[in-house]
Amino acid sequence: MAALYDSSAYDFETFAPRRKEEINVNYKPDLKIVRAPKKSRAQLKKEKKAYNINFARVITVAVAIFVLLSAHIYLNVVLTEKTRELDNYNSKIKVAQSENVALNDKLYEIMSLDTVEKKAVKDLHMVKRDSSQVRYVEVGETDNFTDGVRTDG
Repeated sequence: MAALYDSSAYDFETFAPRRKEEINVNYKPDLKIVRAPKKSRAQLKKEKKAYNINFARVITVAVAIFVLLSAHIYLNVVLTEKTRELDNYNSKIKVAQSENVALNDKLYEIMSLDTVEKKAVKDLHMVKRDSSQVRYVEVGETDNFTDGVRTDG
């Protein structure tokens, strides 16, 4: 039974306050100053030439990107203007088509046989012909009328 109450399974040191490590304020790491080796004039010239070439490439790419972006913006503006102009023309076409339909209806109304007949009788005081007023002409060697009246040149 002594094994049941054995406290060897507990580690009470984990609850004890720990000591802080002391930091040495005066510690200085060994620093060495490394200097670049001196370059010859040929190396400096070569590096400057490579730098100028790279700088020119960067400037060229930047200008190309600027031109492309400017062209893209300009073309979008032009496209928007042309789209508005096209919409304006389409609306004018629709108005003209509806006006054309209305004018065609009015023309058909004016040119109908009933309207022409009414205008001729009412305004021009014309009389509608009777069947007795109709003459038929036979055209051939001699002109003959069917009502018996003959007219020769």
